[in-house]
Amino acid sequence: MVTYRPWETEFTVETIDILMAADDLRVLEVVLAPGECVPWHMHPDTEDLFVGVIGIFDVHEKMPYGVTRLGPADRHTVAPKRAHLVHNPGTETIRFLNIQGVGAYDYVPIGDQQTPDFWPRAL
Repeated sequence: MVTYRPWETEFTVETIDILMAADDLRVLEVVLAPGECVPWHMHPDTEDLFVGVIGIFDVHEKMPYGVTRLGPADRHTVAPKRAHLVHNPGTETIRFLNIQGVGAYDYVPIGDQQTPDFWPRAL
């Protein structure tokens, strides 16, 4: 099983659990406390599919800039090579699934991983 965990050296959030990992597919369960984010990064060879479980969260993307707000059961896909950041804009802890693939797992940090530059949206 692949156990690569880039967030352990790049950033800290409430919880990220690897639910499934293979050479070409990963499923993560991500929990973000209020105000937390997964900082700007991209995946050169894989898509990110986000599926809301509990609460509301925003997926920010660059080039062009855009924000997609997701709630429970909502889905959004970020294409390979597209910079993105995931943020909890609310006052409650949120939970979502992140399905990454098909392809070798990769994580390319962009910018400051401790204090990423972005424009949070209010709920």
